[in-house]
Amino acid sequence: MLERRRTAEETWWLELAAPAVAAEARPGQFVMAGFGTDQVGAPFLPRPFSIGWRGGDGRIGLLVRAFGAGTRRLAALRPGDDLLLLGPLGRPFRPSQHGPTICVAGGVGLAPFLFLGSEARCAGREIRLLYGERSAPRVFDPGLVAALTGVEPEVFTQDGSLGRPGTVLDGIAWDAGTDAGTGVAERPVLLGCGPAPMLAALARLAAGHGADLQVSVEEHMGCGVGTCQGCVVRTADGRWVKSCTEGPVFDARELAWPA
Repeated sequence: MLERRRTAEETWWLELAAPAVAAEARPGQFVMAGFGTDQVGAPFLPRPFSIGWRGGDGRIGLLVRAFGAGTRRLAALRPGDDLLLLGPLGRPFRPSQHGPTICVAGGVGLAPFLFLGSEARCAGREIRLLYGERSAPRVFDPGLVAALTGVEPEVFTQDGSLGRPGTVLDGIAWDAGTDAGTGVAERPVLLGCGPAPMLAALARLAAGHGADLQVSVEEHMGCGVGTCQGCVVRTADGRWVKSCTEGPVFDARELAWPA
């Protein structure tokens, strides 16, 4: 581990030397992070983390929020400490190459959009980043978001203590843009990552407006490679699929959502 900084309440940004991962990673993919059998303790099994950024020097960034003993141990890493990583894993986002892209992030669902924003900036594409938390202390440092991505996040807090009051869904504009070459109106492509209730509400909203939506689901994983089958999600046609190998990014229309 190269660098660690506290960026919000119980939330840390870690930068690690991982040139093999950085070389292949795409926004929306993840790594399994753990300590191996040489350092027995929580977490016994590795944890999945979205790749939050990559640097030209082979660094990657991980956004860690301390939910339990395992994530607290990861958040307590110091520069020079070792961490085992497996990745990059999973299916990435497919952002629009031409029209507008709106990224909708709830909580630590911000992580893949830090990566996507930095890649979009390098490619000369613009995105909107809507980011929601419960309250101001939970908000990941907006200045660091802007430094990593070149995008000023549009912050929403449920209690109105920072940014705009309400949820990220309140910030979605459904007015279509217009393609300069064809004059045809374009609806934005929506990308979502966050808690399951947020994704379900976003899926219903997108379906009601006929908008394209890709979601990155946040499921518990024990292996990341399709062996443990602990991360299954139900599809619209009634099948169960592994989010680690067939996701974590899905077209929202592929999945079954609560009514």
